[in-house]
Amino acid sequence: MSDQRWAESVDHQRLRFAAARAEFLDGGDTTALAVPDLVAASWRRSASAGVDATRYRVTYHSDIDVDSRLARCARPVLERLTRDMADVPVSIALTDSRARIIERRDCSNAVGRVLDRVDFNPGFSFEEGGVGTNGVGTVFETRQPVSVVGAAHFNESLIPFACAGAPVLDPLTGRIEGVLDVSLLSESWNPLIHALVRNAAGDIGRNLLLDRGHTQQALFEAYLRADARSAQAVLAVGDTVMLNRRAQHLLSAPEQAILRDHARYLMSRHEPSIDVLTLPSGRQLRMRITRVHTGGDVTGVVLVLADAAARVEPRDDALPIDGRCAAWQQASERTDRALAVGGNLLLTGEAGAGRATLAARRFRRRHPDGRHAIVDAAFLAGGGRITLDVPAGTPMLLILRDIDAVPEPGITRLAAMIRTLSAGPDTTIAATAAAGRPVDPRVTALFDYGADVPALRFRSADLPDLIVELTAELSPSRRTRVGPTAMRVLAAHPWPGNIPQLRDAIADALDQRPAGEITADDLPGYCRSTTPRRLTAIEVSERDTIVAALDNAAGNRVRAAAALGISRSSLYRKLKAYGITDV
Repeated sequence: MSDQRWAESVDHQRLRFAAARAEFLDGGDTTALAVPDLVAASWRRSASAGVDATRYRVTYHSDIDVDSRLARCARPVLERLTRDMADVPVSIALTDSRARIIERRDCSNAVGRVLDRVDFNPGFSFEEGGVGTNGVGTVFETRQPVSVVGAAHFNESLIPFACAGAPVLDPLTGRIEGVLDVSLLSESWNPLIHALVRNAAGDIGRNLLLDRGHTQQALFEAYLRADARSAQAVLAVGDTVMLNRRAQHLLSAPEQAILRDHARYLMSRHEPSIDVLTLPSGRQLRMRITRVHTGGDVTGVVLVLADAAARVEPRDDALPIDGRCAAWQQASERTDRALAVGGNLLLTGEAGAGRATLAARRFRRRHPDGRHAIVDAAFLAGGGRITLDVPAGTPMLLILRDIDAVPEPGITRLAAMIRTLSAGPDTTIAATAAAGRPVDPRVTALFDYGADVPALRFRSADLPDLIVELTAELSPSRRTRVGPTAMRVLAAHPWPGNIPQLRDAIADALDQRPAGEITADDLPGYCRSTTPRRLTAIEVSERDTIVAALDNAAGNRVRAAAALGISRSSLYRKLKAYGITDV
């Protein structure tokens, strides 16, 4: 194309975008606009976020890290680009994962001075929800390289510019670590810049791979060794998840999810290096387990997988709470082995994980006419008496709760009680203890079998069935179901309180929605928070107030911030601090 024809093409595009933008801002239908779908979708998001097309305001952050790992890995690429484009009127910028500029290099002082007028400088955030369609924030929204020229920008203050941005992806996690952007005046735009930025962003991503932190580097190297030495399926789980092509062919998507949960569970355990895992379908996998250590801590697990020779038919007696989680199935099998011979069983795990429930349900399956009782171990150790009033010959399971919490003076008495109770021919003793907490050896010596019960956060595959069961349990006479948006919120929560906390959340939602479909708005505020730390009472109140404001504003953060009496930037910081998720 000749220079004259190229200029005509650019002018025509500029006029077309200007007309489409004006029509959109006047309330026109975006489906009829002669602009790319990517731009139209960005305009709609910008309007929904409350961005003012005529008033320009960009948020400044003082806590940016200009010496971050990303900045360090990008520096050689930025230096090369600056040299290669020394005579081109552009500015090159790098942002962090929050769309905040951490470095800008000007190849032209003239362009740099103009960009200064719109605060395109380190520390300023160019999230799409703050300034509208642009070559930084829109990249985060679309996860792909984006070019925004002239009137394709949502805010009129950015219309004089053209920018090409590309995501800098972490090759292992797939997360966007930042954006590489090249900005210039719109009349100087050249489509070749788009390809140049995309390739340079890829170079930064490769530098990130070479500069992995010790933890992820150790996991990555262990994964490569296992993959190179074996012709089998390999799955590595730590801060990231890696699986080779053979693992993708061996495992279905649901089975991959089960194995990911099980691998994270194995990080907290000292299981043998070779194990056989039974999947819900009855299929058995032989696992060779390698734990990855960094600084003395287990930071990842590499599993080499193969189909075992035997195949176990699926169980036909499993209730939803038994689920598909591999660790739960293992605990169920170990419990069954203990009950089959009447041996005493010690169940470890977090409070609320379902330790007593597991023992009781497996017992009732084996002995439909049997009885079971649950009593605090500290009650017995303190001299408390229980009466097991059951007909002679009736199988009995006595579950002693929290034997790890019995104080020293009561240990001897508790051990004697366990010996006496388990002496009966029809009585089996099960006990629960917290994972990782020591139990007096005088007590553990009385238990022949052990099983570790996984926490709810390791049972993501079971969560939908658990929610259905708990909903039916709490509202047996109502036609109530958990809708898809609420299900996504529940699935994202880490559930530190395990099943009782999940039950409480559903009970609260049922109070809000006695009948019909439970939505995300019906759930308590903490369900929308994924922060791992324990919040103070004041923080809990503030978090719930923010969630309520967002719900009342239908997700519009500008209106929510106004209702709360805080700035939009303050709201964004609190959303991130509390891990408040959008639906």
